[in-house]
Amino acid sequence: MNARYVGDRTTGFASPASNAVEGPIDLSQTVDLANPSRYPVRMRGATFAARGILDGDILIANTAGSPQAG
Repeated sequence: MNARYVGDRTTGFASPASNAVEGPIDLSQTVDLANPSRYPVRMRGATFAARGILDGDILIANTAGSPQAG
């Protein structure tokens, strides 16, 4: 089943977060040769599991920003 969730075929009450559903990420806009400071990295370990970032997830690293604590 590869049907994309739209939110209009639910039972019960509508989700209060239905207006916050985001579309797919276009990696060609996020990671490109014109912006070499952004690149994908694969997460290893469970350090960020409480934040929903799991082992094997792919993150986009941006080295152009200034380091910040937290």
